[in-house]
Amino acid sequence: MDEFDGIREREEGKKKMPLGMLVLFLGLILCGLVYLYSFSPQTSGWTQTGQYEAQVKAREAALAGKTGAEVHVETEHEQMAAAEKGKEIYLAECAGCHGEKLEGGIGPSLKGPKFKYGPTLEDHARIIAKGTGEGMPGFEQALGKEKVRSVAAYIHTTHRH
Repeated sequence: MDEFDGIREREEGKKKMPLGMLVLFLGLILCGLVYLYSFSPQTSGWTQTGQYEAQVKAREAALAGKTGAEVHVETEHEQMAAAEKGKEIYLAECAGCHGEKLEGGIGPSLKGPKFKYGPTLEDHARIIAKGTGEGMPGFEQALGKEKVRSVAAYIHTTHRH
């Protein structure tokens, strides 16, 4: 069979792996063992359960520093009532820049569903209260927290449905 196509193979190299392949093979095995040792829970101590528990503790600690009013979660009915109040405040204070129907004007559209600073009610309230560095002034001093929250609820309910 060796003589069929006129090409002769060297007998001495048939059974040896080339040195480069041997080094690569042994290097991959070594890297795999180091990886397994470094990232196994027995040696590193990291587990998904531990990660979750740390996040829960951090969240509880963050909530412990807040007052009861800040932690209060609104019901759907409370949020809709706040949105009705927020619509009146919006028309009086915000419509000049953002349009009567949240379509935008001097300021950007507030119809969503995508918002540059976040789509949640808390994001809206934070931006209304503190403003942005891009021309939106903060209204927390002028309106107060309750009115800011009402306007945020109005914006949030219009793009949520």
